[in-house]
Amino acid sequence: MRLTILAAVLAVGATACGTSNSAPQGQAASTTGSATSTPASSTAASASDKQQAAVKAELTMQGKPGLGLLATTNQSGAPITFQGWPKLTFTNPANEPANIPVEQKLVPGEGPSITLQPGQTAFAGVQLDVDDDTNSFAINEMTVELPGLTPAKVTFIGTDGQPIADLTKLKVSEAKVGTMQPAAQGVTVFD
Repeated sequence: MRLTILAAVLAVGATACGTSNSAPQGQAASTTGSATSTPASSTAASASDKQQAAVKAELTMQGKPGLGLLATTNQSGAPITFQGWPKLTFTNPANEPANIPVEQKLVPGEGPSITLQPGQTAFAGVQLDVDDDTNSFAINEMTVELPGLTPAKVTFIGTDGQPIADLTKLKVSEAKVGTMQPAAQGVTVFD
C-alpha cells in the first residue's frame, strides 16, 4: 500500500496538471466574486489512481438554515496536497444524482496550497439554498471530493452537535462553496 502511494506521489510530482474547468453540473457560475476553475491536483494520487476512504468529511450547520462549515480530515497514511475548491455532489432519496448547481466562490479569497498530514483537517464554507420551490431537490446524501481522491460521504452535524440522520427533509435548489483553508479561523460561512 505504501509503495503504491509513494509511486503515485512520484508520478504526480513528475507531471504538471491544469486547473481550469467549467462549473459543476454544466451550470455557469456567477462572474461576481466567484470562479469556475476546479481545484489543482493532489500530490497524494492522480485522478486515475484514487485512494479509497482517504478523507472523512463533516458539514457542521451554523445557526441559519443551509449555512455550514465543511471539515475534511486526512484519514489516509500519506500527506495530501491540494488547492482550491472541493467538489460537491448530491443524490436524491432514490440514490440518483440530483442536478443541484454548485457555485465556487472566492471566499475568503484565493485558497492556498494545503498539505494535510494524516489526521489533519482543512475547511471551507458551504451555503445550501434550502427552500421548497419547484427547483429544489430533496437530498439523501452529499459527497465531497478533493482532487485525486475518492469522493467521501459528508456527515451533516446539526447545531446541537449531533449527526443529522435524515437529510430527505432538506430541499436544496443550489449550493455555494468557498475555497479550502488550512484552519477554520477566518473561513467565512456565507450569509
